[in-house]
Amino acid sequence: MGLRSFVAIDVETTGTSPERDRLIEVAAVRFDDGVETASFSRLIDPGCPLPQRIQNLTGIHPGMLQGKPRFEEVLPEFAELVGDLPLVAHNAPFDVAFLQAAFARAGRSLPNWSYDTAELARVALPRAKNHRLATLADLLELPLTHHHRAEDDARACGQLFLALLERISRMDVGLLRLVLALGEPAGWSLAPLFRAELEAREARGEQPKPIMEWIRPFPGQLHRPDEEPALDEPVPIDAAEVRRVLGAGGVISDAFPAYEHRPQQQEMAEAVTRAFNEGAHLLLEAGTGTGKSLAYLVPAFAWARTNGEKVAISTHTITLQEQLWEKDIPFLQAALAGTPLDGVQAALVKGRSNYICLRKWEDAATGADFLTSPEERRFHIRLAGWLAETETGDRSELNLLGDEERFWREVQSETETCLGPGCRWFRSHCFAFRARRRAKDAQVLVLNHALLFADIATGNQILPPFRQLIIDEAHHLEAVATQNLGVNLENWDILGALLYLFRAAGQGLLPQLRRRLPRGRSIPARPPVGLPHEDMMDKLVELTLSCRTAAEELFRLCAQLVEARGGSDEEGNARSLRLTDAVRTGPLWEALEQARANAVHRLRTLAGGLTALLESLETLEPPLRDADSILVDIQKQNGILMQSAQAIEEVLLRPGEGEVAWIESAQRGDRLRVALRSAPINVGDLLRAELFGRLRSVIMTSATLSVGGSFDHLKHRLGLAGLPSDRLREGVLSSPFTYRQQALLLVPEDLPNPKEGGEFTRATADFLRRFLPRAGGRTLVLFTSHRQLRQVYAELKEELEGEGLLLLGQGLDGSRGRLVAEFRSAQNTVLFGSASFWEGVDIPGDGLTTVIMVRLPFNPPGDPVMEARMEDLEARGLSSFAHLSLPQAVIRFKQGFGRLIRTRYDRGVVIVLDTRLSPRVTRYGTQFLRSLPGPSLYMGPTERVLDRALAWLNMAVDG
Repeated sequence: MGLRSFVAIDVETTGTSPERDRLIEVAAVRFDDGVETASFSRLIDPGCPLPQRIQNLTGIHPGMLQGKPRFEEVLPEFAELVGDLPLVAHNAPFDVAFLQAAFARAGRSLPNWSYDTAELARVALPRAKNHRLATLADLLELPLTHHHRAEDDARACGQLFLALLERISRMDVGLLRLVLALGEPAGWSLAPLFRAELEAREARGEQPKPIMEWIRPFPGQLHRPDEEPALDEPVPIDAAEVRRVLGAGGVISDAFPAYEHRPQQQEMAEAVTRAFNEGAHLLLEAGTGTGKSLAYLVPAFAWARTNGEKVAISTHTITLQEQLWEKDIPFLQAALAGTPLDGVQAALVKGRSNYICLRKWEDAATGADFLTSPEERRFHIRLAGWLAETETGDRSELNLLGDEERFWREVQSETETCLGPGCRWFRSHCFAFRARRRAKDAQVLVLNHALLFADIATGNQILPPFRQLIIDEAHHLEAVATQNLGVNLENWDILGALLYLFRAAGQGLLPQLRRRLPRGRSIPARPPVGLPHEDMMDKLVELTLSCRTAAEELFRLCAQLVEARGGSDEEGNARSLRLTDAVRTGPLWEALEQARANAVHRLRTLAGGLTALLESLETLEPPLRDADSILVDIQKQNGILMQSAQAIEEVLLRPGEGEVAWIESAQRGDRLRVALRSAPINVGDLLRAELFGRLRSVIMTSATLSVGGSFDHLKHRLGLAGLPSDRLREGVLSSPFTYRQQALLLVPEDLPNPKEGGEFTRATADFLRRFLPRAGGRTLVLFTSHRQLRQVYAELKEELEGEGLLLLGQGLDGSRGRLVAEFRSAQNTVLFGSASFWEGVDIPGDGLTTVIMVRLPFNPPGDPVMEARMEDLEARGLSSFAHLSLPQAVIRFKQGFGRLIRTRYDRGVVIVLDTRLSPRVTRYGTQFLRSLPGPSLYMGPTERVLDRALAWLNMAVDG
């Protein structure tokens, strides 16, 4: 039978374990030669409870399963339909494992071969946003009437399989051969599909194209001279032109009649225009709903068009970057068509490591051998399918998962390993230079804060020149500067470089180089002169192994020191230890000091040996053939080793003036992650010199920049307070939302103080127990402690699900993205989040009607940078609470509050369980309240808080 004859299957289950959980629905759809010929669908009595999460996911409820057969009763009918045809399923290992377990419990076996459409789609549709069945069905316009019901999913899976077979039939024969060369030695389950397709194509006489032909070349001249125009005295942009674009009855509203004019948006655009024209910096807080993106994009486009120079826009989150690139900029470009601002080009600028290096990939894919793992082989298969269609080479198209992140690092583009014109891919295909060319040709650059500071750290060697910069999400600026302007060294940076040089069984760069050198020849020109290269290589391998031993011992002792004296990081269960004089004493520190000296000495000895080797090989006659890529990779690893030795000393010896140093340690499964870090205590002076002093105009905006209407905190932290008064503007724009009618802020004043620990946690659980079932879900609960989150989750999980609510916990029920998606999909859901959930969660409408903040978001104790900054303030006679802890908590609090109202139609409640928000409890509570956009407010007994919350929510539902 041909590939187009198969049985598509899908199952629904009580959980994820084939041994413990049971089937609740089974469906099979038979296809003969691509045509559906039979189907089977049954609900199954699992003989065990049906969890609430499964009910939400599938729409199957316990009553639907009463009186249904057990799987053993329907097995004969299922087996007859399936026969000996291959099984096709989406995430087949899951479905097939459950069926095999069910067959085994019935005393039978399921021998059918299976194909996984999820894995096949990752090869045939590599650029899909994700590879869930619903997403792929939408992408290919396949019918899928209900999600997570077995027969509909099985039918859609069968149609998807046929569509994927069609895409495989259009792959180049050379690509098919490469896929099979990678997959067949590892027993890849999809290899028979590709083998059958290849044999059919070869039987028709089709010939393979060279690899450089089925990977798309760059259309046009890629490496023309890099000439930037001189930056002359700028011409002011026309404020009236900006108003004509954004104003009522303007260009945008004419082009898109549904567009909503917002006065605050126009006010912000005019403020940005003035700052650009006057060469001033601008701090501008713009509330949710202002339309910040277009308010700064229009002046940016006008400046770029008027002056012929670049404007850079930097964001902190990928979400906002994608919104700008995929939605706002195309929207504005379409609206401006035919106007004086038509034709402004934008480019998404990323770090070089986001792009694949074709030289590295080709070496890895064609050089795979018996030591290449099946997982890595599948990764290179997926890259092969992707390279046949990508125009960017950007890893963001791939949605990398798990170990794929590690495999990517081995094929990513890097300055240190770039052969430039010596690379055969350079002139026609290089994705990194292609991206650089797009940035050179564009007038508006979209980047992120990390890349902005990487450019500063390298002396502006990464980004094209610009004088106008817009920083959105500017409340993150100090934190990102701190992270990127210090030392960050992880144990796997060193161990990875050493493993790259030499792995067991003759693998690694050094053994590869040994095989390229002619036997019996000596290494010339460098001492020890005349040493046979076999001996030289043996010595370098011995040094590599000794470095690995020394590095492992050093990091083991670092982790031991953190365990003995460090605190814990609630979010990731990591532990950190600030390196102070009190820590640098005792036997354990002395042992660590000895290990540091030993590791640094060995690393520098190995680095010296590698440098000597590389310099000597430059004079080898005749020169080595086809070894350039190996030599440049060795040089790169050598650079890592030298930088690592320097970083070890910078962190473990006493840090420099104005710096803080610390160690982090975390156990990730069976892998220990240890990091040595240092950072500047204050980044203000550096920012003033390298950012605000160098650029003509920097626009900083966010919904949360001020504290009580004042920018003093931010100005002091970012070095803006020292600027001349004519160089800095500031302003606060109110949100267009009517918060007094849309939002109610509630504080139960009779709860224990959060400092009372266990009593407060019990009171929190009791409040949630009373409120959540009556509210019916749609609630985001924000914690500041992941430990407390887990405690309350454990206490309430079973009870709430017995009330028909689904409780999801960060770090307990899946990734952040998965939790938010699941929360959106059902209204009877409660989501517990900490840290990252305080911002960036955007769920408009009835999907989110309540936000509960358990505590005010003061930074937890033990953060090394915060400790050092607090000590620095106190040493200067300033209150660290008033000048650091409180302002940062207020800004975080505003972010949490902002999760509730996302559109002018939203309505809901924010409940804060921390009594310190009440001015009757603390003097600083007023600071938090003054920073909010004017919601309705009630503070009082818990009973009244509950009544008012539910009354407000009922009004929202009734309205």
